[in-house]
Amino acid sequence: MKSKGIITAAVLSLCLLTGCGEQKAEIDPGLLYGTWELKDDGVLDTMTINSDGTYHKIVKMTGSFAQTVEEDDNWELDGDSFTLYFSDLGSAMSYTIAVDENYLVLDNGDVRNVYTKKQ
Repeated sequence: MKSKGIITAAVLSLCLLTGCGEQKAEIDPGLLYGTWELKDDGVLDTMTINSDGTYHKIVKMTGSFAQTVEEDDNWELDGDSFTLYFSDLGSAMSYTIAVDENYLVLDNGDVRNVYTKKQ
């Protein structure tokens, strides 16, 4: 009987450590819609997220690497996972997302981008 309690405690501890049964946070997609800006050391990244699942992104770089890159493609939201598709490149980039009326945070573990809502 005692070993049954130890096994149960071990399983519960493992579930707590690994997120057993944990659900993804739900993000209100309505908070995403609109234009967001990120300004960082010679880079202006402007992204407009549309309610139809498309986005328009313009990245302007100044300095010795001065160029402008534009992207029109699709996005997807699943819980707190936000994916931007780059069909021309045959790839996608997924992020953990946090958003409110003023800030949009995209974090992929390597890069954390904080956008502000453009008025």
